[in-house]
Amino acid sequence: MKGKANKYIKILGNIITVIAIVFVIKRLMSSGYDYSQLFVAKNIIPILTIVIVQSVMVITNAFPWKLLIEMLTDRKVPFGETIPVYVMANLMKYVPGNVFQYVGRNQIAVKNKLPHLQVATATVLDVGMTVLAAALISIFFLFDYIMKFIQNSDWMRVVAFAFLVVGIVVVLFLIIFRKKIATKFKKYHYLMSAKSLKTIFVALVYYIIVLMISSLMYLIVVVFILDTPLTARVFLQLFSAYTLAWLVGFITPGAPGGIGVKEAVMLGVTGGYLGVDVITLSMVIIRILLIIADCVAFAMGKTY
Repeated sequence: MKGKANKYIKILGNIITVIAIVFVIKRLMSSGYDYSQLFVAKNIIPILTIVIVQSVMVITNAFPWKLLIEMLTDRKVPFGETIPVYVMANLMKYVPGNVFQYVGRNQIAVKNKLPHLQVATATVLDVGMTVLAAALISIFFLFDYIMKFIQNSDWMRVVAFAFLVVGIVVVLFLIIFRKKIATKFKKYHYLMSAKSLKTIFVALVYYIIVLMISSLMYLIVVVFILDTPLTARVFLQLFSAYTLAWLVGFITPGAPGGIGVKEAVMLGVTGGYLGVDVITLSMVIIRILLIIADCVAFAMGKTY
């Protein structure tokens, strides 16, 4: 029975992958961008640099996820086996619904006979640490801007107050039910071991580095493809604004891929220095190149 179930899961995964490829092509065709303006001689090196770097990062993103799986299951998982699953799941993010990219990762549980709950938990932790890494970068570089935005936005004040209330409720819950919680989590004490904390730290540092590299790739678009000169101050603003834009786009409900939201954040952080046209066009170009990089990473990852 298990063999048949695994066979059907694999078939379903292949079907969703095909659907994802169709949506990738549709996304590229519907971008409304004149590709003849992008793929000119002067842009070849910047484009290749961005696509190659981003493709490699998609593949290596399987590494911290692998570490978290091993931490939660106490089982060794070969890195080469996580790559095909990860790159396939990554491509599924283009399928509407925004869930298949996470559900798809559980194929590693089928292939390696791992507990599905622990693998799903590893995925949740992986996503959570990416968000945390983006928040840390944003706070470090753009603390003043974020505080001013919260102070001047009624909506953000409501959100901040809601987070405060939820935080107080959680703390009170932990205090009141501490004995029951301690009993329930005794079997998970290993998560607080030095080895587990080291794994979490390594994963967090990895994503901080990856997000910073992604910001540099975006700046290559602005400086070398769009030929936009930047002062040192604006360079740093854009460097951190790209990460903040990703974070806001990720947590904003109802915005597919953060479309519109990211551009608004970029304009707000730079104070309109670059203008709407440059910001919008640069975001369109980086999206196109990231889609291509995801496809390249998928093709490379499936060779493992």
